[in-house]
Amino acid sequence: MKYHTKRIIGTVLLVAALNMGSSAAMMAEDPENNQTPPWQLEPITVYDTTTDTINAFLTPLDVLAPSNQESYTKKSIETFGRQSNINVFKIVEMSPSVNYTAVDALGTNENGFHDSIRIRGKKQTGPGGVKSYDGVPISGNPGGGKTIFDMENIESVDLYKGYIPVDKGLGFSNLVGKVDMNIKRPEHTFGVDLSQTIGSNNLFRTFLRLDTGDIGNISAFGSFSDTISDKYKGEGDLKRTNEALGVVGKPNNKIKTELFVTHNSEYQHNYYNLTYAETLNLGQNFSKDFNTNKASVNYYDYNKQNFEDTALLANIEDELTPDSKISLKPYYLSDNGEYSYASGTNVIKWDINHEVFGGVLKYEKTFSKELNAKLGYWAHRQLPPGPPADQKKYTVGPNGLTFAGYAVLADNDYHDFQSPFTAVNGQMGNFVYSAGVRYLDFKLGALKSYTNGTSATTSQDYDTAIANGKLDPWASVDAKDFKEWLPSAYLGYNMSKDATIYVDYTRTYGLDVNLFPTYVQQRASFVSKGVTLQNLWDELDLETADNFDLGVKYKIGDICLNPNAFVSVVKNKQARIYDASYNVTYPYNAADALAYGAELAASGAITKDLDFLVGLSYNKYYFTQDLRTAANTTISADGNQVPDAPMYMAKAALSYKIFGFALTPSIRYMSERYGDVLNQEKIGDATIVDFDIAYEIKKILGAKSVEFRITATNVFNQKYISAINTADDALAATTTAATYQTGAPVGVYANVSLKF
Repeated sequence: MKYHTKRIIGTVLLVAALNMGSSAAMMAEDPENNQTPPWQLEPITVYDTTTDTINAFLTPLDVLAPSNQESYTKKSIETFGRQSNINVFKIVEMSPSVNYTAVDALGTNENGFHDSIRIRGKKQTGPGGVKSYDGVPISGNPGGGKTIFDMENIESVDLYKGYIPVDKGLGFSNLVGKVDMNIKRPEHTFGVDLSQTIGSNNLFRTFLRLDTGDIGNISAFGSFSDTISDKYKGEGDLKRTNEALGVVGKPNNKIKTELFVTHNSEYQHNYYNLTYAETLNLGQNFSKDFNTNKASVNYYDYNKQNFEDTALLANIEDELTPDSKISLKPYYLSDNGEYSYASGTNVIKWDINHEVFGGVLKYEKTFSKELNAKLGYWAHRQLPPGPPADQKKYTVGPNGLTFAGYAVLADNDYHDFQSPFTAVNGQMGNFVYSAGVRYLDFKLGALKSYTNGTSATTSQDYDTAIANGKLDPWASVDAKDFKEWLPSAYLGYNMSKDATIYVDYTRTYGLDVNLFPTYVQQRASFVSKGVTLQNLWDELDLETADNFDLGVKYKIGDICLNPNAFVSVVKNKQARIYDASYNVTYPYNAADALAYGAELAASGAITKDLDFLVGLSYNKYYFTQDLRTAANTTISADGNQVPDAPMYMAKAALSYKIFGFALTPSIRYMSERYGDVLNQEKIGDATIVDFDIAYEIKKILGAKSVEFRITATNVFNQKYISAINTADDALAATTTAATYQTGAPVGVYANVSLKF
């Protein structure tokens, strides 16, 4: 695949020119502007939130505002993710209804196929990540783009899982919600942050950030991190380096230009997946991992991933009038690497070379407290994988790997998104509201398959193999268009300044793209029945979910409570379903499902030295029909909880300050889960306890502050199953059977952070 170097250079030069070159012109227009305060649009709401957030896990609820996201503060980032600070899911896993079960204590990018996260029982579909970065969908899923941002450079994290504003749910999919990372901008004064972490499994992580402070109208930061760690079992390790740069230019009080660049390199060996039979004796099999036999597909060095990613985000804002502004956010991601894994008796090497680029143009206007409006347009292109294009197949012998052709060889076009949106919000008496709609025009790229007929004589060079390959008309398809209206609305009644009852609604969407690899793997069967991939491709449809919430936001002093109940009606859910019109079974968007449940989120300061966070949830998610899997076969899926979705979860953290120490125990409980849709493969419940101790000294050794931190994870060393790798319609003892990964044992990590 070719990289669009000119696009990268053009974006950098454009924003750099705006940052550095526009200052003189703007000062000429505004010669009396001697200072450059941060530009700020007149607030679109009239509500006041004055509670100090420095010592809070969550930003206190703005009870009277027409919004409902959870906003995790710097304290949560430092407390829950400090041992590695590379995965935002380690922070939001403390939210009700969020099930993130990392394979290790660091939250590394172990699963190269999908983010192993469920929100309200649902998991993400297709090549679209749950994460966004300052509101834009920079994602490398599948691939290496899921852990490319150092959390030290993130100011706060917003979790959207019920109501999602139309400009916050952008991406290939937003079916389950969004986790949005808000960038920590350059500081206004010169400063240096240095952090060193050591810990279990030879973890050694160094982080350095330098802020220039304001230099005229420009401020900047640069950061570097280096992380190495052994796996907690078996052979193999993790090596990761990251560099980031941020530049902000404010030539006057009306214009702001920003550029953020991140480069990440990550090399990692994977963990072995257990079978269900092996989970039944977890004590004996907990330490089972890949081996050291080069003649085995389970040799550890055949099961690994290696990625290099570069992400760019620019932001240009202009205050047109005191009550309106316009902004443009272009972005780009280059994600390149390889995911290697055992598949049956073969080893598959999946070359992933893809790019994502786009932009969000938005105009915002404040008319009055009753009416604030925004109008915008999102354009986006991404090159697959999703579906895969280059998967090489190898046999294993005494001398190692031997090339045996391609499991997948295809030439895939870009996926294109065009999506205008508009929204209004405001306050009318005791009512607050927000309503918007986004129109999605999504083109799924055409693909040409060259897989059939490849062999050991086929060139291992992708471009050469495509140039010399034979097009397979049975497995090739044209582009396909999807069009969908995506409304959202929030209505709250303010019973008092500390209590609001609200109802909200959002339509979300997703699309699995596993039809193509399924067809390639079973091509002979489809061809024997005269069924082309185009026949089945034409049946693809967007999966949609209509999501409803009813809840209360309530404040008692500094304590915030948010109980709610929710329902999600899912249409066109993909499952392996028999299609009578073609007499074949394939991943078909023809199932219905329902999710419902209740949550309680509570957080805040009990006293000035005691802060807490609690998340309780009940989640039911199931197919609302039995699934017909063959002409004369139906499985009784109706009403059964989907795999890997615990019905009950409870999370809590308590932070107590005493004698300068901050003591923070935290606990996460998840109830039993299943590995199959018939609920026959049962995985028991698990309770994980962590403990964090921090101590800060001000003005010592020339530093503004020095913080010492010790974090213990899985304190009681519980042996449990973390991720269950499976589809929602998985069946035991079939080709769709689940595999299981163990959770990390007890770990201890020490960190010292200096601020100068």
